[in-house]
Amino acid sequence: MSILSRASQKTRTRWLNFIIEMLMLLAVGYNFVLAVVNAKVFTVRPAMTYAVELLIYAACFVIGLWSLDRRRTALVIGGIGLVVALMLLRFLAVWQVDPKFFRDALVAFAFVVLGAAYRGSLPKLFLRMTLVVALVAGFELAAPTVYGDVVNPKSYFVNARGASAEGFWNEDSNLYVSATRPGARNFLPGSNLPRASSIFVEPVTMGNYIIFFAAIMLSFVRWLRPWALALSVALIGFLIVASDGRLAAGTCVLMLLLTPLLRRLDQRLSFLLFLLVLAGGWLLVWVAGIREYEDTMLGRIFFTVDSINRLPLSSWLGLDPAAAYRYFDSGIAYFIASQSVIGVLAFLLAYSFLMLMPTREGQLFKNLAIFAFALSLLVSNGYFSIKTSALWWFVCGCLWHMAPVLRRPGPASVPAPTAPAGGRALGVSP
Repeated sequence: MSILSRASQKTRTRWLNFIIEMLMLLAVGYNFVLAVVNAKVFTVRPAMTYAVELLIYAACFVIGLWSLDRRRTALVIGGIGLVVALMLLRFLAVWQVDPKFFRDALVAFAFVVLGAAYRGSLPKLFLRMTLVVALVAGFELAAPTVYGDVVNPKSYFVNARGASAEGFWNEDSNLYVSATRPGARNFLPGSNLPRASSIFVEPVTMGNYIIFFAAIMLSFVRWLRPWALALSVALIGFLIVASDGRLAAGTCVLMLLLTPLLRRLDQRLSFLLFLLVLAGGWLLVWVAGIREYEDTMLGRIFFTVDSINRLPLSSWLGLDPAAAYRYFDSGIAYFIASQSVIGVLAFLLAYSFLMLMPTREGQLFKNLAIFAFALSLLVSNGYFSIKTSALWWFVCGCLWHMAPVLRRPGPASVPAPTAPAGGRALGVSP
């Protein structure tokens, strides 16, 4: 290959990476853009949010599908086919269909495909994204009234997301309902600061993002320079305090403690890790002796345990679409009722045995992802949102399509990037 050809290929790769990075930022932050439009330009209706999501999914497939080899393409198409087949069978059984359940599954395939096309550095990409999130969160804390006026989450969720205006109890704030919820902060109590939402518009997804970025940092720690590692830790600490993320803080600590184990755990046992986390929730409720719902973390876990214990056969088989919406505080009940137990088992088996990661970073991230996903299912279904789901599946797609990492001989044993068949470049860089 000539020097000009190599330069031209590098230029195309840079532009492709830039387009993918902008698409990722849009996927996690499009609600922020639409909220500003809703507050300052014209009223945004639900149809517009659905149209934007569909365009994002279409762009993922258009950009990324050609990067997959034949085997991975067949697995993606086969997976989508299975989801469609299950939806068709349920439609024939009850003559009802809910497009949202298909969308919940489609987001995973779309961003796995997009991740396969990315040739850049994952830790650098998400360090930059986290800086953007932190800057917006800092502005929100410093000027909550201005943020509420410019973004106006209250108006956006009422107009575009079907929320009830009466549910926003604080008439003096335009922020999301839980941003100024009653009760003192766990972090910085007495400060009267809101719980920051940044580009996610609501604090729950902000907490989910913190968990994701912590998983990135733990997975790629050996690729981070000391200053980048220090900055990453500082950003995680700031975002936890800014969002008052109790679940985020607890999950980050658990991931840090479990990283040595999860780094060595065979990735094909991911399904077992998922089941063990859910079983841990059952055990925790039994040990704590909780017998009724409380608006606490343990209370939500009790709700999940109680919901699964009372789940009727029709919900296990996914034959009662309306049932899924009764379990927003129980992610696993929502998962089963929306996808059926057959779909859940198919997901676990495919994730464990078909999405095999060829690198050490990939294996650790895969185990961290299923751990965080299972833990979240005990208290919410937030990981089915594109703002959260896109991040995890994008990285999984990139790592799934990555070449094995070789080691240079010598005492330092520094990892050396290698290119796979077809020229796929390693997605991380020191």
